[in-house]
Amino acid sequence: MSPIDFEEAAATPRPGTTPISIEQPQGPSFQIQNGEVSWQNWHFRVRLDARVGPVLNLIRVDDGARSRSVMYEGSMSELFVPYMDPAESWATRVFIDAGEFYPGGILRALQEGVDCPPNAEYIDGLESNEHGMPVLRPRQACLFETYTGDPAWRHFENDIVWGRPSRGLVLRTAAVIGNYDYLLDWRFEQDGSIRVAVGATGIIETKALKAATASEGGMHGGNAAADAYGHLVGQNTVGVNHDHFFSFRLDLDVDGQNNTFMADRLKQKQLPAATHRKSIWVAEPFIARTERDAMIDIQLDKPSMWMFVNPNVRGPLGYPTGYEIMPGVTAASLLDPDDGVQRVGAFSSHQLWVTPYRPDELYASGVYPTASKGGGGLAVWTEANRPIENTDIVAWYTLGFHHVPRAEDWPVMPVMWHDFVIQPYDFFAQNPVLTLPTKP
Repeated sequence: MSPIDFEEAAATPRPGTTPISIEQPQGPSFQIQNGEVSWQNWHFRVRLDARVGPVLNLIRVDDGARSRSVMYEGSMSELFVPYMDPAESWATRVFIDAGEFYPGGILRALQEGVDCPPNAEYIDGLESNEHGMPVLRPRQACLFETYTGDPAWRHFENDIVWGRPSRGLVLRTAAVIGNYDYLLDWRFEQDGSIRVAVGATGIIETKALKAATASEGGMHGGNAAADAYGHLVGQNTVGVNHDHFFSFRLDLDVDGQNNTFMADRLKQKQLPAATHRKSIWVAEPFIARTERDAMIDIQLDKPSMWMFVNPNVRGPLGYPTGYEIMPGVTAASLLDPDDGVQRVGAFSSHQLWVTPYRPDELYASGVYPTASKGGGGLAVWTEANRPIENTDIVAWYTLGFHHVPRAEDWPVMPVMWHDFVIQPYDFFAQNPVLTLPTKP
């Protein structure tokens, strides 16, 4: 397989593409002062960590005259990428990316016009080189406002469309780990929500197709050997099946440190025969009192809403103030729990974990995952089944996806986005975007 000349492949740009310009003649609406970012009603601090990338601290939101806390700290914690080829030469293709590749830093410089729009401002990063000396690396993160034409809200009544346009603030970094590039976004919304998104791109891991099996017909029209552990993506080139599991550590402090995790479980309720309906569903709140109560696997037939509430602070309607983690499309590991690599990446077995805050519990697979036999990290800490009710707690969300490569992923993979949302739930007294201006 010869190296790909990406510039040569793009030598003839796609015709019929007219220019788009993004301009803010009066400058951005956000400010950065003494390390703090302020935008709309949001305030937060950001630092760039060599091991896990962007770390956001002291996230809070203005609610009228009050400044209210939402999250003490949020970041990616670990990234587990196991490949699914049993060949001996592939047995080591199981990566604990954040803990394995962090010397020198996982972040790389961003390119204007590719990674960030022209209206972006950039943040430099400080990392150590191979001699342990600090090195200033330019353009490690960008910050920009975005406008997509989406409404913040709308309503049609009396032949009139009522509504307001929305804009957002994006903090973006690019982590380059081995052959993959990951865009890591924290997107702040005007309604008090935070969307955390990961865009996977770069070059997939491939191997050459053995000549002896090249003519064997597979279920997908390729060949049997490729269909078992991968997929043909080019001539005699197999993209090997694999997973991506990101653990996000979210130290939520909703209106203060002491929070409780509550799952609103949606359950079917049978109705009496005299009614017009046979069944409905109702929300039944469940308070997680220990770590084991809060281990959640997504089941479509047993849906639930994941709420982090402050039982000590109540809104005007009497509900505890809270923030909800709304999961996106995600996945759980299919590996045997006794598999050595799965023990190290055991955080991938649940989509949500909740632990009491401990200053030394920062990485979902432990501090030294490459030297580990599964003796550290979430699966080990939670064996103690510690209490988590009405105390300082940390949420660990697993964003995961299985990747069976396709022809379109070669020679370079289009950006594949996955995300989840942290949104207010009974945090505000009413819709916070009613007062937005009529123009974005």
